[in-house]
Amino acid sequence: MNNIKLDKRTIITFLISAFIIAICHNLKIDNYFKNVIIPFIILILSYIYLFKLTKNINKKAYYLLIPIILILTSNLIIKIDYTNQLLNIIILPILITIFFMSLINKNYNISNDFALWVFKLFPKNLFNNLKFLKLNKSKTKNNFSKIILGITIGFGIGLVILCLLTSADAYFNSFINQITGKIHFNFSNIFIFVISFIILFSIFINILLNENTKMQKIKIHNFDKLTVSIILIIINIIFVLFLISEISRLTVNFLQIPIEYTYASYAREGFFQLLFVTLINFSLIMFLLYKSNVIKDNITIKKLIILLICFSIVLIFNSYYRMYLYISHYGFTILRLQVTLFLLMELIIFIMVIKKIMTGLSNDALIYFIIMLSFYIVNIYLCNENFIALI
Repeated sequence: MNNIKLDKRTIITFLISAFIIAICHNLKIDNYFKNVIIPFIILILSYIYLFKLTKNINKKAYYLLIPIILILTSNLIIKIDYTNQLLNIIILPILITIFFMSLINKNYNISNDFALWVFKLFPKNLFNNLKFLKLNKSKTKNNFSKIILGITIGFGIGLVILCLLTSADAYFNSFINQITGKIHFNFSNIFIFVISFIILFSIFINILLNENTKMQKIKIHNFDKLTVSIILIIINIIFVLFLISEISRLTVNFLQIPIEYTYASYAREGFFQLLFVTLINFSLIMFLLYKSNVIKDNITIKKLIILLICFSIVLIFNSYYRMYLYISHYGFTILRLQVTLFLLMELIIFIMVIKKIMTGLSNDALIYFIIMLSFYIVNIYLCNENFIALI
C-alpha cells in the first residue's frame, strides 16, 4: 500500500479544508463550535467527497452519519453541558473511525477491538505520512508536491521555533509584532492552517493504508474451570450476604444490627461504590464470556455466571432505589439524570448478556454498540440545564 498515488483534487481539497478551519478559528462564536464541531464537520465532508468515487464502498456505513450528525448538531439544537462536550471529543473520533473504516474496509466490523482503530488513524504516522505528498512521475507535478511538502514542514517547524523565540525574548517579540502589524499577518492562523492540513492529510493516508487490514481475532484464554468456579462461588456468597443485609435493613431488621438509618442517609450512602461494583461484575462477566471458553464448556460455571448477573441486576435496582430517594428529596441534576440513564443501560445490556448465555445472540457486539450509542445520544439531549428545568 506504499504505492498510494494522490491527485491534485486530494491535495487541493485538504488545502481548502485547512484554510476554512483556520478562518473559522477567528470567528466570534462559541469556542466549542469553532474549535471542535467545525473541524469534525470539515473532516467528514472532505473525506466523503474524496471517497465518493471509491469502488466497492459499503453504503450501509452511511447510516452511522445519523448518530454523528445528531452529536455534531446537539449544541446548536440545545446547549449541552461541559461534561458532554468533553465526552463528544472522545466519542466523535471513535464514531468517525467506525464510519470511514466500515465504508472502505470490507474486513472491518463491530467486534472486540473496533473502537481501538482510532489509534490506527491518529496520531499514528502524523508527519511520516507526508512522504505520500507526491502526485505522479510527472516532473512538474512532482515539483508541486515537493513544494507543498517543503512549505508544510517548513512552516510547521518554523512556527514552533518562532513561538518559542518570541516567548523567550521580549525585544524579538516586539520586532515580530511590528512586522505582522504592518503586513496584517496572523501567525496563529498559519499555524492552525498547517497543523489542520497535516492532520487531515495524515488521517486520510492512514485510512487508505488500512483499507485491506483484517480485524484481529479475539484471543481465547484457557482458564482452569475449578479455579473460575471457586472465584465465582466466593463472589456470589458475598452478594448473598449483601442481599440478606439489604432485606433486613429495609424490613424489620431481623439481623438485629444496632444501627439506625433514615431514608436520606440510606440514599446518600455508598451509591457510587455500588455502581462501581456493578462495573466490576460486568467486566468479569464479559471477560469470561468473550475471552474464554469456560462458560460455554461448563454448565456449573454458566449457572454461576447467570447467578452473578442476577445479583448485578439486584444491585442496579438497589442503586436506582437509592437514587430515586435522593432525587425525591433533593431534585434532579445533570449528573443524577446521567447516572439514572446509565443504570438503565446497564440493566438492558445485562438482559442481553443473559440471552447470549442462554440461547445465543448473533451480532451481539453490534447490539451492545447500538444500545450504548442510543443511550449516549439520549444523554446528550436530556442531560442539560434546559431539560432539568422542565422536570
